[in-house]
Amino acid sequence: MVDSVKNYGIAGVSANVQLGKAGPIIVGSDSSQISFTDKDGAIENISIGSGSQADHGVTKTQLDTIEQPKLQYKKTTVTYNGGTVALGTASAGTWIHQIVAEKDATWTDANNVTNITVGDSGDVDRLFAEFDVNTQTKSAPKYKYLSDTVVNAVVTTGTASAGDAIVTVYYSGKFE
Repeated sequence: MVDSVKNYGIAGVSANVQLGKAGPIIVGSDSSQISFTDKDGAIENISIGSGSQADHGVTKTQLDTIEQPKLQYKKTTVTYNGGTVALGTASAGTWIHQIVAEKDATWTDANNVTNITVGDSGDVDRLFAEFDVNTQTKSAPKYKYLSDTVVNAVVTTGTASAGDAIVTVYYSGKFE
């Protein structure tokens, strides 16, 4: 039976609203967020439609399909005597945000000539110029490739007789 009393002077509803008897609860007691819970206070999943405007929420499916500008990374191990190692190909429009190189295994007998640079055929140290065998080293070139370009790490042995490093490329776009 529906209540026949109409009270048009209602100014609003409570901060928390339960939908039906023992139904889900919309919790709005915090002015910066809302929650959807069951009658016992456990968080509930909600469903939304696909966002179609810049200020709409999006579904997980929509979020998962984003390739740009989602920040991603790729790790490659290089060795003390590895020479030129292809790290991947940056597709046109790909941004290289940061390069990190850190020793994975101790670099034995390395000297001031021992180095790792990261770049491309046009500039072998465009993205990363100086490796320190004792600590993690990084650069933040924020460089955008305008055409498909192979990115290489170039290892200069110097007097090193052993050692590995992990070179991590942080990018947005496509880097394979």
